[in-house]
Amino acid sequence: MPPMGLFTVHVPGVLPIPRGHRVEVRIFAVPEGVFSTTWVPRPHDPWVLDHTTGVSYGSAWLFQAPPGLTTAGELRLDLPMTVRDDLREHAHITGIVTAARVAWLGAGTSLAPQTTLLIESP
Repeated sequence: MPPMGLFTVHVPGVLPIPRGHRVEVRIFAVPEGVFSTTWVPRPHDPWVLDHTTGVSYGSAWLFQAPPGLTTAGELRLDLPMTVRDDLREHAHITGIVTAARVAWLGAGTSLAPQTTLLIESP
């Protein structure tokens, strides 16, 4: 059974999801270390689907294993539209966005956006 209650989700980047939209948030775990079998969740790098608009948001590694280093602003034309099937799901939240905020973290020319979503899960 999915969790119920009010959840706060922090996501790097800009996710312009309005209040009232139905969303799904999936948090995945990744193996830590070179030879480790320890799976560590990445709660601040989730995949988010806005069911109201059909738009999904997530870092490139969620869609395809990185082939190597990429530079900022480089386009990845080969990214599939779906999340990789080899990822281990750690948490799954569905609900309605009750509030959203986009904040710019840092100072001067080193600013990075962060979106915070408050999600009510029935």
